[in-house]
Amino acid sequence: MKVKEQMIPVAEYVTVTEGATLLDVFLALEEDHRAKKDSTHAHRDVLVLSAEGEVAGTVTMVDIIRSMEPNYKKLTNGQKGSGVLTKEYVAGVFKELGLWHESLNELCSKAVELTVDEVMHRPDDHELVDEDDPLELAIHNYIMGVRQPLLVRRGNVVVGVLRFSDIFEEIRKRILSCG
Repeated sequence: MKVKEQMIPVAEYVTVTEGATLLDVFLALEEDHRAKKDSTHAHRDVLVLSAEGEVAGTVTMVDIIRSMEPNYKKLTNGQKGSGVLTKEYVAGVFKELGLWHESLNELCSKAVELTVDEVMHRPDDHELVDEDDPLELAIHNYIMGVRQPLLVRRGNVVVGVLRFSDIFEEIRKRILSCG
């Protein structure tokens, strides 16, 4: 099976444009949630489109929650990726940087003013798969820690999204058919 057989085309995905706010993101997600008969398949991530209509990046659940606590920028220094951390290290950093010292309500009221440009992730080349790649390669990318969702390209243009949940659903169906 090829990636393109499992991907969701960009035209069918939830999108916002650069310059939109996090409130716009949540309104778009809410509209998608209401439109789905089975809300378990509603999108939880959005694609950010440039003024030219091309995919500029993604805003995921992790991006949103991370953006609500500005002190995470001190922790990552703008670098991507992270290794496995010990519980002690995580607790120490949590205390040292004063993470989540404001209430969730206070942080939410500030977050609605953030723009997707401040929150979104612009994917690196290694975070993309080609539409004609085998599905097994995409599975391998996920297992090796490539960020979710995977963006699918045709040449240099992003044409779709491959969600881990959709891959898992395909695996579930195949295992059931083998039994």
